[in-house]
Amino acid sequence: MEIKEIGKLNSLIVEYFGYKVKTLFIDSNKKEVAFILYDSFYFKCSLDERYGGFGCGLQLSENVVSREFLGKTCSLNNDQDSIKEDLRLIAESCRLRLPDKFLHAYDQAYAKNQIHR
Repeated sequence: MEIKEIGKLNSLIVEYFGYKVKTLFIDSNKKEVAFILYDSFYFKCSLDERYGGFGCGLQLSENVVSREFLGKTCSLNNDQDSIKEDLRLIAESCRLRLPDKFLHAYDQAYAKNQIHR
């Protein structure tokens, strides 16, 4: 199933990451969603209406975006399975950048408050 609406993309991101993600904004006009992962990483994802693609990048600064995660780039496909695979790659990369002590404390602080669906 192709993801064509930014609200559905945001729902997929929130469903995938759960308590680990905080949505910052959804811009329907630009078809962008921005979120913070693990209170540490700022991402922007978008849907390209013209070409039907998906893009996601780690914002390193205002003008610098990293789209490579563990030597791989996101697929650009906007189907649900491809986006989930991209999110898995992003999650794995981000977890490896954070110390185990932080991840344990983060999970302790937030996992117990997770809403089960």
